[in-house]
Amino acid sequence: MKTVTETLAQPRLNREMRLQNAMITMYCKQHHVYQGKVCRECERLQQMTARKLAFCESGIEKPTCATCTAVCYTPVVSKQVKTISRWGRLRIWFRHPILMSLYCFDSLKPSQMPKPKLLNL
Repeated sequence: MKTVTETLAQPRLNREMRLQNAMITMYCKQHHVYQGKVCRECERLQQMTARKLAFCESGIEKPTCATCTAVCYTPVVSKQVKTISRWGRLRIWFRHPILMSLYCFDSLKPSQMPKPKLLNL
């Protein structure tokens, strides 16, 4: 079984993890007590998102997390991630324009994941 660092050695997954960490850090600076590093709650969220990204059931050929159909997080954590993503979506362009541009380019690539089948009732 691959480790987190081995899996995140893939350039696209590494970019996505760096982008998530940057958004969480920016959010923590604005909304929590920031003393040179992120708070414990945000640090746990960064670790969790890195683990989930590294061991995603969709593998390396997965789409970006924003367009993925898999459910990776519990509802509470999912709400936190969505809140941070919505808050940082425009702000991240000013801090990390190249990283965000590459992320947008990655999101345009077609996914290798099978599409979910609809049930005919």
